Amino acid sequence: MIAIEGVSKRFDAARDRRHLALNDVTLSVAEGEFVSILGPSGCGKSTLLYIVGGFVEPTAGRVLVKDVPVRGPGPDRGPVFQEFALFPWKTVLGNVMYGLQQGGVPRAEALARSRELLTMVRLSAYENFYPKELSGGMKQRVAIARTLAYRPNILLMDEPFGALDAHTRTGLQNDLLHIWDKDRKTVLFVTHSVEEAVFLSDRVVMMSSAPGRIKQIFDIDLPRPRSRAELLLDRRFQDYVVEIEKMFDDTAQQAPA
Repeated sequence: MIAIEGVSKRFDAARDRRHLALNDVTLSVAEGEFVSILGPSGCGKSTLLYIVGGFVEPTAGRVLVKDVPVRGPGPDRGPVFQEFALFPWKTVLGNVMYGLQQGGVPRAEALARSRELLTMVRLSAYENFYPKELSGGMKQRVAIARTLAYRPNILLMDEPFGALDAHTRTGLQNDLLHIWDKDRKTVLFVTHSVEEAVFLSDRVVMMSSAPGRIKQIFDIDLPRPRSRAELLLDRRFQDYVVEIEKMFDDTAQQAPA
């Protein structure tokens, strides 16, 4: 589904300096696979996600989606970011419907699709609420529903739960897996949390400190559907977390201050 081929990205910095954020990253993501990207701050993991999304052009290399080179953003790739970016003047239902209506979907169809998604993310009782009346977790569920509304093949998620408290974050991880289990979209997920990455993913990609390279890829051989309560008692889950945490700590310590 996604082929990242020799991607590097260099940014111009102040005083005519240049910063190499990514260096020769190559990664393939299969259709329906859930892949998380871990690494210390500044390793370029979010930049890599934006390149896949078509929001940032690579300095070298290329990204292909279904064998077609990425030239810019497209409806086949749905971004979900840490910032909810909801329209404050629109209701929950209005926010979810917005993209569909802008895309020319008839109102009745957009309404039915949006209500179906709000039921999926457990917000059907809140369709007439405004964003300011929602908790952070509820806002993020609206953002996920809005992205799912136009049926992208790929979800690009940049620390979508990073600003939430631990309890809300756990609940949204469960929600995301429930949604993903329904239609197995391809997911590229950036996070700082090792436990979150192991719980959600088929594979975890560990990146080096800047300039970001792929340091190691971990295959997460845990049963699906996943139950957090059961996994916390599973020695394999614990072993994955400990092994990746050690590498994450080593990588973070090597990052420049």
